Amino acid sequence: MKKFLLKVSVFIIYALALHIIVPLVIDPFNIFHAENIRDNGIQPNQNYIKMKYILDNPDLYNGFLFGSSRVGALHTDKILGEKVYNLAYPNGLPAEHLANITTFLKNDIKPSVIYIGVDSLSYTEEMSDHIPEHLRCPYEVMRDDKAHFFSLYLNPFVAIRSLMLSRVENSFFVSLEGFCNYGWTIPYGRNSKFDWEHNKIKPVIGRKFNDALLKNTLDDMRKIADLCYEHNIKLVVFTNPMYYVTYAASLEKKYYDFLEGIAGITDFYNFSGFNTITLDRRKYREPSHYTAEIGDLIIDIMCNGKAYPKLQAQGFGVKVTRENIKDFINMLKQQAEDYRQKNSPAI
Repeated sequence: MKKFLLKVSVFIIYALALHIIVPLVIDPFNIFHAENIRDNGIQPNQNYIKMKYILDNPDLYNGFLFGSSRVGALHTDKILGEKVYNLAYPNGLPAEHLANITTFLKNDIKPSVIYIGVDSLSYTEEMSDHIPEHLRCPYEVMRDDKAHFFSLYLNPFVAIRSLMLSRVENSFFVSLEGFCNYGWTIPYGRNSKFDWEHNKIKPVIGRKFNDALLKNTLDDMRKIADLCYEHNIKLVVFTNPMYYVTYAASLEKKYYDFLEGIAGITDFYNFSGFNTITLDRRKYREPSHYTAEIGDLIIDIMCNGKAYPKLQAQGFGVKVTRENIKDFINMLKQQAEDYRQKNSPAI
């Protein structure tokens, strides 16, 4: 009997070591080392890490920037007169931003300004699809559902498999200091492994689309606007300059309807369309993410009062309101038709 109990005890200790100690030590997504991030070559769960950082340091910033990883190109330290933290995370959705903002307000964190970057990705993904994903599981889900949290991250098989990736990808953070202090992830310079010459360029849109999802996304944006109004927070919304291949595909997913819906909620700065920026692949790291230099251009127009008339004439940097949205959409439609005619093969 004693030998049996000893064997059972050894097995239990071994199981605990395998299922708890190994994931804690390896911690590929930096969940258990959120206060002391390590660059192990694997992209962390940025929603969790960034939210935890702000909640632990509530007085460091007076503004926040939300959006998908595309917004990671905005170096918020370039915004004059404000100290803004970049809270972008992969496939970040308005529903997740709404949850994050609500969490801040419940913890007496009230910023003076909130920036939100949107595009077709904002309404072609669903928050529920992110819950089972290590990279995208929202902070509030992990906070409220500990069983799910531990089932995701106390997984020795995931942790061990990640070691193989760590040996291939030596670094994820191009600037650990930039990430920790300001939250941005995309550096200056178009350093990318993407082969523009030989890779097939495909649009980068979310995994699903339907009218209900579009409506729900606009409802989430309206709730964010209402919260900001209620708490006297300045809300600044802008559209990401999607690479023209993705933009063209977005027009088939009711992108104009999305813009009209946003204009009915709040003014926004437009950077999407067929324009000098979005048609130039040199302005992109790969088909989904624009460069930090374009991020600076967005900040200059949106935050620092700079004007670029030639770009504005193409719709890049135009402030869109409830009053001018119809004319603006007509301009985008004409722009798209001009592009189609110019680039359609002759019959």
